[in-house]
Amino acid sequence: MVTQDRGNRLPIAAWEAESLRLTAFPIPAAPVEDVGWWESLMGEPPEVEVVRRREGGKRMEGAFEHGRLVIQTSPSRIDLLTILSPEQEATSGFLKIGKFEQILGRFDEVMNRWLTLDSCPDIQRIAFGAVLLSPVDSKVSGYRQLAAYLPSVTIDPEHSTDLFYQINHPRESATGIPDLKINRLSKWSVAQLSTVGLVVEPTRISYHDVPQSYLACRLELDINTAAERREPLPRETVSNVWQELLNLGREIVIDGEQS
Repeated sequence: MVTQDRGNRLPIAAWEAESLRLTAFPIPAAPVEDVGWWESLMGEPPEVEVVRRREGGKRMEGAFEHGRLVIQTSPSRIDLLTILSPEQEATSGFLKIGKFEQILGRFDEVMNRWLTLDSCPDIQRIAFGAVLLSPVDSKVSGYRQLAAYLPSVTIDPEHSTDLFYQINHPRESATGIPDLKINRLSKWSVAQLSTVGLVVEPTRISYHDVPQSYLACRLELDINTAAERREPLPRETVSNVWQELLNLGREIVIDGEQS
């Protein structure tokens, strides 16, 4: 039976973050010069620093909350993102870096600090990205949960598989910057994780399936200023644009697909 329960949306506290990201595209004439960004943001040198001289880029990495913070630069793009720590163990299925609202607050503090550095280049486009998860106990319950967020989609939870829904509802920016359009891209699915056991014997290594799998509603966000606008964002308003992207992301997490 097809059921569409539109009122059964989760509280924002139920969503956990797998990753968060700020992506900035400098104007072509602006050189990307890292002059101590990591030290300015974190107060100490990075744990890992890799210089890619041929590509003209760099990657810096270190501990951040329950995961890792990465600053990755190239001549045309800068990414600041949180990722999982390699040593993290899956104690309850999917790996997460923390509750979305909690980790976002700390991430936002660091991103705002970077955006206001004198060495931050002039930015043509900026984006907020996130991958969020909320565990469910079955595919059917996951599809029912997604139905609450997707009013334009008719979902048959009992007889459907491989649901993947992507939508962009662009919106004019409320910051007052002329001709600034913001893309609100969201991707919805139910993800499944199955565990595999490893058995090491004196003469061979074998694998066996463990009768355990985990499911979660998965939401991927990419909230970004549109590529059509070529002028740099005014430096005094970049932080306001960033806050608008975050607020639009929260809006989708709370209310789902909106026009």
